[in-house]
Amino acid sequence: MDFTSLTDDNLDDMRATAKIIDNPSARWVPKGGHKEKNLTLTAERDPSEKYRVFVRISVSNQSVFSAGLVRIYPSGETLVLLRYNGGYHPHRNVIERNKVPAVCHRHIATSRYIRAGYDADGYAEPIADYNSVEGAFECLCRDCGIERPEPDTQQVTLNFD
Repeated sequence: MDFTSLTDDNLDDMRATAKIIDNPSARWVPKGGHKEKNLTLTAERDPSEKYRVFVRISVSNQSVFSAGLVRIYPSGETLVLLRYNGGYHPHRNVIERNKVPAVCHRHIATSRYIRAGYDADGYAEPIADYNSVEGAFECLCRDCGIERPEPDTQQVTLNFD
């Protein structure tokens, strides 16, 4: 798929569209030095529009985490639309030629980065809305139209049991 035709409006629309979690009882899976949970989502507006949320956290350092939203295309190709990282490393924005210090930051897919041949979500900005993997997941749900089950039904949680 040619992602270079995507505009920032297209990317914003994918991030904002209401989504339903298909597998709210997904479990943590150990992967190398971290744990990972993957949730599959469907856009309310079109059942063929699929997404995935990934949440990762280091087993040895709780400040090393990431929570992100991925668009999954029918071809199987994927595009990371947004991700929230812990403050465990600085990030360099290549196009802007600036550096985000080692603070919590979010990566946002932009048409500029796609057209320039960089990772779609190569642009990052500091954010003070969270300081934990749970907080990053909450921000992701809030910012990306992810509807969570009602508290008296199946609750999507990140508990580490």
